[in-house]
Amino acid sequence: MSTKLWTEEQFNCPVCLDLPNDPVTIPCGHSYCMDCIKDFWSKDDAKGEYSCPQCRKIFCPKPSLSRNTMLAEAVEQVRKAALKSDVRDSLRSGRSTVSVPASKSKGSRRLPRWAVLCDMCQGEKKAAVKSCLVCMSSYCEAHLKTHQSQPAMKQHELIVPTGQLAEKICTEHKYLQEFYCRQCKVFVCWLCNSNQHKGHECVSTKAERMERQKVLSEIQAENHQKLKRREHELKELKKMMETMKRSADRVCGDSDSVLLELQRSVERLQELLKELLEQASQERTAEAKEVTGELEAEIKERRKRDNEMKDLARCEDHIHYLQTCEAMCSPLEAEELAGIQVNPGASYEPVRDAILDLRERVEDLCNQELDKIAKQAARRAQTAYQSGYEAMNGDHWNQALPAATATPPSPAEVPAPTQTLTPASTGGFSRMTSISSLFRSHRRGNAQATSPPAPATLSNPPLGGGNPWGMAALAETPPDVNPSLFLDLPPPDSINHTPAFPTLREINLDSIKAPEPRTREEFLQYSVNLILDPNTAHRRLALSEGNTKATLQAAAQPYADLPQRFDGWTQVMCQSPLYAQRCYWEVEWRGRGSSLGVVYGALTRKGSDARAGLGYNAQSWSLELSDTCCSAMHDNQKRDIPVTYSPRLGVFLDLSEGTLAFYSVADSMTHLHTFRGNFTQPLYAAFGVGSGVGVGLDFALGQFSSSTDSIKICSV
Repeated sequence: MSTKLWTEEQFNCPVCLDLPNDPVTIPCGHSYCMDCIKDFWSKDDAKGEYSCPQCRKIFCPKPSLSRNTMLAEAVEQVRKAALKSDVRDSLRSGRSTVSVPASKSKGSRRLPRWAVLCDMCQGEKKAAVKSCLVCMSSYCEAHLKTHQSQPAMKQHELIVPTGQLAEKICTEHKYLQEFYCRQCKVFVCWLCNSNQHKGHECVSTKAERMERQKVLSEIQAENHQKLKRREHELKELKKMMETMKRSADRVCGDSDSVLLELQRSVERLQELLKELLEQASQERTAEAKEVTGELEAEIKERRKRDNEMKDLARCEDHIHYLQTCEAMCSPLEAEELAGIQVNPGASYEPVRDAILDLRERVEDLCNQELDKIAKQAARRAQTAYQSGYEAMNGDHWNQALPAATATPPSPAEVPAPTQTLTPASTGGFSRMTSISSLFRSHRRGNAQATSPPAPATLSNPPLGGGNPWGMAALAETPPDVNPSLFLDLPPPDSINHTPAFPTLREINLDSIKAPEPRTREEFLQYSVNLILDPNTAHRRLALSEGNTKATLQAAAQPYADLPQRFDGWTQVMCQSPLYAQRCYWEVEWRGRGSSLGVVYGALTRKGSDARAGLGYNAQSWSLELSDTCCSAMHDNQKRDIPVTYSPRLGVFLDLSEGTLAFYSVADSMTHLHTFRGNFTQPLYAAFGVGSGVGVGLDFALGQFSSSTDSIKICSV
């Protein structure tokens, strides 16, 4: 018997158990078919971690696969040798598995996953038709003939094909486990059913399967319905996306045509205006030239007469004087013109003013119309489609606390309402909603360009110099009026010389910003609904009116002791973070003093020191109020603000600009203070009741007993 250093089995792919096609070797050293390892790793794409089927070594990221040329040549030699009869015989004598062509070997993988393979087949495994309880093996039709032909084997008990037969034999009684004990949830043989499990509800495995099959059929039917529904939703979603894309392309093309026509109209207007001015100028210039010629002729004649009179006056011949004097007294030959009055203020400046006024009105009209278009587009996208699932928000406290202390709610505690996918969640129309700033008010920019620059002043000068807010990279001065994005800025050396008609310049879309709101109506378009979070409220704060009002009480409220609750400062936060790029809300306060502002979710809630006070740390920005004074607080730095009593405050947060502004809301909006900073974490609106300037240590120690102090989020 010949011996071989290598056998065919040693070259087989561990996944398909056949000679590998396009063999590849992964970093751990094991080799596979390229298709087999790709198929095996496809189920791990979601996790991003890929393991070896044999040694289970994990790779991240997915290793690149290249054909192992040397192994491929060796496998090809083995495959050719396997086709020769002498090599096949030697392999059989060495109890090796016979190799067959790859095309036939791959057929074994086309068997059903639940099929039981014949234990006697060599090479290509066939499906078994019976299993023998005596031989403890499974046989295909060809190998089952020995049990049907030999008398000794005819007595063997044959059952339906059963895989891993040895594991399904009762270890105690050596009988097939044909029964299932529902009480103990184990498989038993007939002797176990009569002895240890006597009195238990034991049924045949077939009966138990029928029961389980009913349940599984219902689950399968339900899953099939959900699958169909999801496929339909996906189809409708893709159809809607394609429709919206076509609509957007069509509208974009139409808008290009319309705006091009508008551009041509403006160019035609420019040509007509130029012709009008040239015609008017030529007519007036022709009239003036005619009068100028007559005046020059009269002046020449009078200058000649004046010289003759001077010469005559110096003449000593009296007779000649008298003879010539009569001629000098006669009128001039040229016709004498009437008196001419020149208007020194005559100019075409009113025409220039009319053109500038036209431009302003067109820009205002475009601003209004673009706002309408942006809102319509955003509303169309908001109602375009809905998703039946919503990402579980959980408790906002879990987002704020470190992972070690956060306890996620169970699925049963978290509802899954239908969520409308808004432009903010889809990352959609932020640029469209800000495009209206193309027509920012340029009038203030022009006024600045034509007037000498005023010295920079601070409405609230910093105390002690420097930057008390700890944000050295950001200026404390109010922002300068942004010149029109629609016009070119004049060069520095011509600040006092503004051209009559500034030229257009190309707009960078990335620099477009939404216009800054100025009136209360403009602020209200960014209003948000805020709800106070009872899990953060101090025990002496009573919440009412749908958790929109907090009142300071003398007695402690029966609140649960939670890690997110304030226990030193009588403060409360809102439930949800401020996700919108622009947010506005209004608050009314009553009593001795209050504070309002925004905080990071990770703000410390425990203790009465500065780490938990609103505005007394780097994680919060606030405005402290009382009936006598007002102060802006951040990072334990205070800035006094001269202002009269303001019972109603407006707060405007612009995350894109990194600003937090406070306004006194009355007949008009009065600006109080603006914080500027880089907000790196989600912000929550927060309020302190009884924490205004003048309360002092009594509030910090929780000893303020007045029940009239309250703060209320207004419905706008």
